[in-house]
Amino acid sequence: MALGSLVAPKLETSTVTALESQIVSLDGKQLPVLAWLDLYRLAIGVGVYGPANALRNKAITRAASVVGSASKGNLTAQEVALGFYCNLELGRFGEADILLRDMATGGLPAEKVGHARWFLSLYKGDLATSEAGSLDEDFGSYLRGQRVAIVGPVKSHASQGTEIDAHDRVVKFSYQGGEKGRDALTQGQRIDVSYYNNTQSQRLSESGYSKVLEQLSWIVCINRKGRSRFPSHEQKIRQIYSLQWLLPDTHFNAGPNAFIDLLRCQPAGIKVFNTDLMLSAGRYAGYRKPGAKDIDYTRSFIKTHDPILQYVTIHRLWELGYLEGDARFEEVMELGLKGYLSQLQRVHGAHDQALL
Repeated sequence: MALGSLVAPKLETSTVTALESQIVSLDGKQLPVLAWLDLYRLAIGVGVYGPANALRNKAITRAASVVGSASKGNLTAQEVALGFYCNLELGRFGEADILLRDMATGGLPAEKVGHARWFLSLYKGDLATSEAGSLDEDFGSYLRGQRVAIVGPVKSHASQGTEIDAHDRVVKFSYQGGEKGRDALTQGQRIDVSYYNNTQSQRLSESGYSKVLEQLSWIVCINRKGRSRFPSHEQKIRQIYSLQWLLPDTHFNAGPNAFIDLLRCQPAGIKVFNTDLMLSAGRYAGYRKPGAKDIDYTRSFIKTHDPILQYVTIHRLWELGYLEGDARFEEVMELGLKGYLSQLQRVHGAHDQALL
């Protein structure tokens, strides 16, 4: 494969296009799934999103092809779970259902099987009640049947604060107290629920979370490590159920995690504001800790947050009607994956020269 040629100082469009065509023509069985994913991350590091997508497609298709092998005992539980997810992404719901049955009979804990079954229902457009614990029942009751606004951290000049505040529930990210994140004109002043990744959870726990909790109905941590930073007796602090064990060697970022978590509660509707899936690098003042370095998006994409995974997941939820959004969010959804990657290339990718 000619991927190594892209580390040359100059990066010609014709070279990138030819490389993408070469990748598409390759037999996906030539490499194992994880090798294709490693090459995908390398292409992102180089800064070429078209070839990167072609490499990822090889991994997804290869992983999805395990249907029929699982019941024969030839696969690990991880391979079956990944095959299940990849068939969902490809819209092969019958195949995903076969793998779900294989997971159920193969010793996977009943809780995980239940969450996978719910995720399959979600992707098929049949939003069913999830299997959740008592703490989540309280959270579910708070959101069930409510109109929810989710306000992202992207800087915005759109005057939509009044519309945001008119929703039954308002969800934001990484609220640390005070007025930051509550601009009346562009963000709305209300915050009922705030989601936190691990870094944001640490920042909140170290700065006196109790005053923030007094202003919120719920604090939601993206993972167990984040939740562990707060006392276990706090009943209005919870963590999401992670689906990372299903995913192709990556994570959901804050947006998809929140959307999926909220949809478990069957709200009346979700509208998304100030979110463009990383096509804008800026964040509102106060979202990150003072003095924090700017986000290295290329590193983030390689290490944990596969941008294609984020887009295809949110786009599926949008096309099923689970989500709607402000003008910018709708514009990004209407791009489709190819158009989105073209925009991502322009913002974060290589131009005349490879990034690595």
